[in-house]
Amino acid sequence: MTATGPPYRVPRRLVALVALPFVVTTAVVAAVHAGMRDRLPGELAVHFGPGGAADRFETPGQFLVAMAAMLLLGGAAWTAMVAWSGRGGGRGTGVATAAGWGLAAFLGTIAVLVLRLNAGAARAAGLSLPLWHLGVAFAVGLAGGLLGHALVRTMVPDWPPSRGENGTERLDLPREGRAGWARRTSSVPMLLGGVVLMVGALAPLTVSAMPWWAAIVLLLGGLLLVLMAQADVVVDQRGLTVRLCGLPWPRLSVPLDRVATAQARPVDPLGEFGGWGYRVMPKRSGLVYRSGEALVVRKTGDGREFAVTVDDAGTAAALLNTLAERRPETR
Repeated sequence: MTATGPPYRVPRRLVALVALPFVVTTAVVAAVHAGMRDRLPGELAVHFGPGGAADRFETPGQFLVAMAAMLLLGGAAWTAMVAWSGRGGGRGTGVATAAGWGLAAFLGTIAVLVLRLNAGAARAAGLSLPLWHLGVAFAVGLAGGLLGHALVRTMVPDWPPSRGENGTERLDLPREGRAGWARRTSSVPMLLGGVVLMVGALAPLTVSAMPWWAAIVLLLGGLLLVLMAQADVVVDQRGLTVRLCGLPWPRLSVPLDRVATAQARPVDPLGEFGGWGYRVMPKRSGLVYRSGEALVVRKTGDGREFAVTVDDAGTAAALLNTLAERRPETR
């Protein structure tokens, strides 16, 4: 027996939401380009070195075609990725949608700022890009991602697919049967922030006003956030296991013989754990991605609690209690 639920088909509305920001951003960049056409020089400064000075140039038409191709082809690839990976359901699909909105907003802001910088300049060779422009692009990208996540919740009410609530403390399983439960949990802010940082690190492909070492720091920091942003939670005959989807360590587990009781209850990240992420406190530890529903296991011996924020925690707790009670029968 497994408790992962039936396969999930990504709603068409969700796929449309993934593609929408890339199409809209392309239209906005084209409109800004058309509005500034008479003020643009024959060649635009489109790339800026570590000191902020322009070091690569393109005609206005070449710049528009390059940005449109980047947005539309990137959007098509992102949409296909979400549609493919989302067949299994879960929060990761909505997180990827939000990240796509953030990516489109970031790239569109960069393009508009580059056009604005070049507008009215007699020659592009002497232009330099202020570093605060990248800060603006990061902020707009983050706002776009949060907007995308809010729209998913509002316009696609059947995401994530409902699995039903189970508030029981035990599951009625065949005595000789085997059972398992699995669910993926994730952090929208961590994944979105990681994607924005990585895009910022790759900004030298189009525009750069930062030293190379800063780009490497952003890339590594963003990659670490992305790798830590999702985890697989499994309950089976071994107990509770939590694995980060992108990293081999840390692998968190509570063996079945250490399970005293398990329950599903709301948790307060700041009040109980002092923050978000992997937390270790004097009386409790856990992987806390958000406030709300969590699987909380009290261990035998020291009575410490281990918590992981995950959907359908009631089913996981009920199964874990049942397996823990039956463990002595298998000795």
